[in-house]
Order: sequence, then structure tokens, then C-alpha cells
Amino acid sequence: MAIQKSSRHVEKDAPIILQGSPPDNEIYFMTRGTAVVEVSQNVVGSIKTGEWFGEMGAILGLARTATVRAVTPCEVLVFKGMDDSSLYDSIARDPKMLRKLVEQLCTRVVDTSKRHATETGEVTEQAMRYRRAISGTLFALERLVEKYKSKVMEELQQHLGSRSGITSGNEADADPAAFPTSRGVIFGP
Repeated sequence: MAIQKSSRHVEKDAPIILQGSPPDNEIYFMTRGTAVVEVSQNVVGSIKTGEWFGEMGAILGLARTATVRAVTPCEVLVFKGMDDSSLYDSIARDPKMLRKLVEQLCTRVVDTSKRHATETGEVTEQAMRYRRAISGTLFALERLVEKYKSKVMEELQQHLGSRSGITSGNEADADPAAFPTSRGVIFGP
């Protein structure tokens, strides 16, 4: 079976692909213009002249995973297979098309990995700030429990330790400025 090729003009701000649309055996090639890739209304990438897009939904037979929206007026070539096999056969017969698709997929994997690493680093940094805050608070509670023998403070200390997984506090994590009233008891004279 042959692959059908058509051209589509897309106005600025109009969607080219809508997230959640059913699979349709179509792969797109941007011949003119620029578009953004949105997932749940968040911009996660861009498509420029000379780039393929929409291949994931077509190749995997999945609903569209992102919306592609024109940022400028765009001209798009649409390659549609009558079914999955005709699309695969056409790609297999065109080494340049296959190479470009593979290169773009690899680039997307690298970009996604970098973005994931950045986001993971931000989450890890935030988690470490929370860990230090809990550790510092536990240190303060340990000292206050020692001094005042308060069952209420002891319960609070045990609760915080059991819920956070941090079993004891560290003095280096406690900020004396955060305890103006009890600073002397917690940190000594």
C-alpha cells in the first residue's frame, strides 16, 4: 500500500495535533514555520522548519501525547499510511526519512533526559532543605526534652522522627536564629 502525502496550511495559534486525539497513522514534516509542543497546556518543546513530528502516536498507535500548536503560520506535509504496515513500509524504503526520524527521536530522548535530570535535581535540593529543617527541629526538641522532661515535646519529637524517617537531629542543621526564646537551652550558654 502507498503512503498518502498532502500539504496543510496552519494559521498562527491553531493546533496541528491535539493531545488525546486517537491514533491516525499520520506523521508530519514542518516545511515552513514554528510550532510549540504542549503537554497538559505546558510548553515542553518546539518544532522548527525541517523537523518531523507526530511520529510517536503514528508509530506506537497511541493517542496523541501532546498538542502541537503553530506559533507562526505554518506549512506542514502530512504523511498518512492506510494502516501501520504501509507507514512502516514507506519509512523503511526511504533511508533519508528513516535516518532523520531516528536522529530526531534520539535528540528528543537526550533533551527529555536533560530536562528530567534538572527537575530531579531541583526536587532533590528541595528534599535536602526539608531534611535539614526536620533534623534541626529534632535536635532542638531533643535538647528541650532533656532539659524540661516534657512528655508533650517528647511525643512531638517521636512523631516527627517516625513520620520523617529521620531518627535524630543534627546540631549543624539547627539555626540558632530560629529559636530566639530557647536558644540558650538548645545550644548552651
